[in-house]
Amino acid sequence: MRALPALIATLALAASACSANGESAGPRVVDSTGPTTTEPGGTTPGTDPDGPDNGGSGRSGGSGAGVFPRALSPFADCSTFLDHVKAEARDRVGPYGLDGSPWGYWGVEDMIMDDMATADEAADAAEPVPASADSAGGGDGDLSYTGTNVQELGVDEPDIVKTDGTRILTISENRLSYIDVTGDPVLTDTLTIPEGWGHELFIRGDRALLFTNGGQWGYPMPVDAALTDDEADLVSGDIAPEQYGPATLIIDVDLSNPADLRIAATMRIEGQYLSARAIDERVRLAISSPPNQLPWLYPQNQNGEDRAEEANRDIIDESTLDDWLPNYELEANGASTSGPLLSCERAHRPADFSGFDMVSIVDLDLGSGLAGSAGSIDAVGVLAGGQTVYSSADRMYVATTKWVGQDIVDDADLVREWSEDYETDIHSFAIAAGEPTRYVASGTIAGSLLNQFSLDEHEGYLRAITTDGSPWTQNGESQTHLVVFQEQGDQLVAVGEVGGLGKGEQLYSARLMGDVGFAVTFRQVDPFYVLDLSDPTDPRVTGELKIPGFSTYLHPVGPDRVLGIGQAATDDGRTTGLKLSLFDVSNPADPREVAVWTQPNGTSPVEWDHRAFQMFGSTAVVPVQTWDGDFNGAVLFDVTDRITEVGRVSQVPLDAAPSSDCRVITSDDLTEDSSELYWMARDGYAHVQLCEPGATGGWGSWYCDRIPVDELAGWYYDNEATEADLAAIGADGDDRIEICWSDGDYQETIQRSLVIDDTLWTITPATAQANALDGLGVITQISLR
Repeated sequence: MRALPALIATLALAASACSANGESAGPRVVDSTGPTTTEPGGTTPGTDPDGPDNGGSGRSGGSGAGVFPRALSPFADCSTFLDHVKAEARDRVGPYGLDGSPWGYWGVEDMIMDDMATADEAADAAEPVPASADSAGGGDGDLSYTGTNVQELGVDEPDIVKTDGTRILTISENRLSYIDVTGDPVLTDTLTIPEGWGHELFIRGDRALLFTNGGQWGYPMPVDAALTDDEADLVSGDIAPEQYGPATLIIDVDLSNPADLRIAATMRIEGQYLSARAIDERVRLAISSPPNQLPWLYPQNQNGEDRAEEANRDIIDESTLDDWLPNYELEANGASTSGPLLSCERAHRPADFSGFDMVSIVDLDLGSGLAGSAGSIDAVGVLAGGQTVYSSADRMYVATTKWVGQDIVDDADLVREWSEDYETDIHSFAIAAGEPTRYVASGTIAGSLLNQFSLDEHEGYLRAITTDGSPWTQNGESQTHLVVFQEQGDQLVAVGEVGGLGKGEQLYSARLMGDVGFAVTFRQVDPFYVLDLSDPTDPRVTGELKIPGFSTYLHPVGPDRVLGIGQAATDDGRTTGLKLSLFDVSNPADPREVAVWTQPNGTSPVEWDHRAFQMFGSTAVVPVQTWDGDFNGAVLFDVTDRITEVGRVSQVPLDAAPSSDCRVITSDDLTEDSSELYWMARDGYAHVQLCEPGATGGWGSWYCDRIPVDELAGWYYDNEATEADLAAIGADGDDRIEICWSDGDYQETIQRSLVIDDTLWTITPATAQANALDGLGVITQISLR
């Protein structure tokens, strides 16, 4: 297994004259481009969006495509930006602020999006590659290893496990572990990450960049004393109830001494971390930042709504730039710097109002890291929300589904409106090598994206596949459609479309590659569609196969084979367990399911996270768990013209007798009935321990909440009892309490796999295990605690 080449799946399928069942008028594409001027061949904006010539960008135009004059340009200055957002806010503010309801900033739309959003990372090329071609440096050229399963070859994606063939870095429960695999594998050090959740990373040389979401709470503010008595009687006693403000954390870890990992720098950015992509050493980070919560005046009853709305307009008039633009704070080299994440001149607005959030693309250098970024943060943004991220080699796209408008929050037909009137905005950013990121264009399409695999770029065209109709009701009105967009000026303009896929069903998976695409919809049976994308102005459905069950992840495994991973189902749509399907697409008009493997009562993280899938040569590695506890591990398959199971790996932690360098707290140390800690310690509900600063902590394979002493009272809302217990056990302000839980099979669940030379590594939250590829025997197991 030396110098294994990266697999490039080339699926050149013959085009067919068929359309999507010969029906459907196609999708409802929203087009707000306005007047056009036509020039032969079409052009796109030049590298200088403010330049007078708007020279061509070199991206190919479609047949007969027109050029739209630039309706958008960066804001001229901060005064222009502030005037714009204030004017938009004045038009939309109500008695409860800008969201039109008494629920604070996080209103109905945000709660829905929290439920529906982002299990949508990426997937495709998963072959072992030479170290020089992977995302991390440091290989010796002779090692072969697998990297992260990504959507686009050459566009790396962050993950919880990374390797360069000489080391493995993995993040588990706020701990970064470094495993040296140059000889006998050894854990050299573990670094506790102080805050955040959902960590993922890139590595390069002596540096790891970690990305995570954090946050901070805001607190109610008193009513302005300047209010008249009449006004005060009509509004509530607080302004702006307790709010949650999302924050993105970037952590730069120094790997130069594997035995002593250190945090070299940290950056906190106002806004939610969406995802990141790395091409060579350049990282682009996508962040969606809501405006800072303004101190809205809330009415006590309907009689006070007019006064509150008038007062809220005054609050908007008095707002400043800091209330609308995201800020950052960077701590590096012993110094702290802070300021706006992007300049007003690097902020844009789409032609149609898209909200007050700011989607920002931040440029980082893996070589210099955060320390080299002090005073030179480079970011570009657009006034819009962000959820789904897709990137090709030269464009990054951020998409947002708009589920419900402010004007229908109180509509009695809200569910109907949701079913019929939501749409998705897509924003394009140029990420050419060696150049700053540029905002390029925006477009809108009806319906919602499933995940990042709903987007794909090929030869200058963006293909987007969405489902119209409600995604959470089965009213028979939904359908899936594909639209092809071309950049024309600052607009993503629809130049081709095909619809009518899966009427009354929902999209469960999509894969768009080159001149071919695949889609799976489901309600009771699984229509597997083959799409001919060779003509961007005339995409077509060439073939359809209806089978029980569905695939939620599709992976190319050869020039005419596609592997689907999802769920088996009965004829009436009831799921029965994990299913792998091998599709023969050599005849686009007649796709066939040629092989099936099932695991009753089974499931796999691959179903919702493509990065859990691994493939080298013809061997696929799929983590598998069963609901009945029959199996928890990974299954290896040989996938050629059939699916053949070749072996299984399980990973039970070997540390049967947990130990810790912290002091165990029992009920005898606490006062009876004093706090939640007492009952957890007495009944064995959890393992409780007190850890001094610098203690490693942990308790075997158990999951531990790590709570600073000064934050513990807030966890259980019994301040006096908790403070009494902390005093009883002699806890200092710098200590922490760890509450550890036995979470059963979770610690044995394989989340990732990778291959280094002749060794298969499998990673769970508790352990990293080396397995011999020949026979799959366990070589060693390393605790990540």
